[in-house]
Amino acid sequence: MLKLHGFASSNYHNVVKLALIEKGIPFEEVVVYPPADDAYRAKNPTGKFPCLEADDGTMLGETKVMLNYLEDAYPEVPLLPADPLERARVRELMEIVDLYLELAARRLYPEALFQTKVSDEVKQTVRGVLDQGVAAFREKARFEPYVAGRALTLADLGVAMHFPLISSATKAIYGEDLLEAIPGLSRHREVMNERASVKRVKADRRADLPKFAQASSVGAG
Repeated sequence: MLKLHGFASSNYHNVVKLALIEKGIPFEEVVVYPPADDAYRAKNPTGKFPCLEADDGTMLGETKVMLNYLEDAYPEVPLLPADPLERARVRELMEIVDLYLELAARRLYPEALFQTKVSDEVKQTVRGVLDQGVAAFREKARFEPYVAGRALTLADLGVAMHFPLISSATKAIYGEDLLEAIPGLSRHREVMNERASVKRVKADRRADLPKFAQASSVGAG
């Protein structure tokens, strides 16, 4: 059985978890909180969370690597289109979400989520990247009702897990939800929140937040 190592408060952990659930793949969650210790680094040398343990014990790091492995190894319920160009479109949307939206907004999280001041220079720089990302996503997304068309894809999983955090962070820092400029996103959130997989993952995340906070305080001490 596959094992997903990480913690349910992590949005990247939850993207992989959503893919496993949506594809109907049996898996076990192995709860590990940061900071990564030697035992975890022996499994995933980068120390990043999460990592996926295959049936033969092979450990895979990096979220997109895990998602692509699941697509290749378990093709019965695809989360990428069969057409090569459409597959590329989904992957392009995923890159926009990860590089121009989530990665940029992550620099705001210390202040937005943990009351640790972020410099005005960082806020200004991040705002420029986020504006670029929002414009690109608006141009590329279809919302029919899913972001790449009529079928659920890997891109939807990232949007479902990353965008709520981005919305919260931009509200806290800039006084506005920068993602509100994306037409169709509100309906997409409703559609995704109706899915049993998303309900399960979000419930697990809520239950894990106090444990993550406690583990973080112990790690910081």
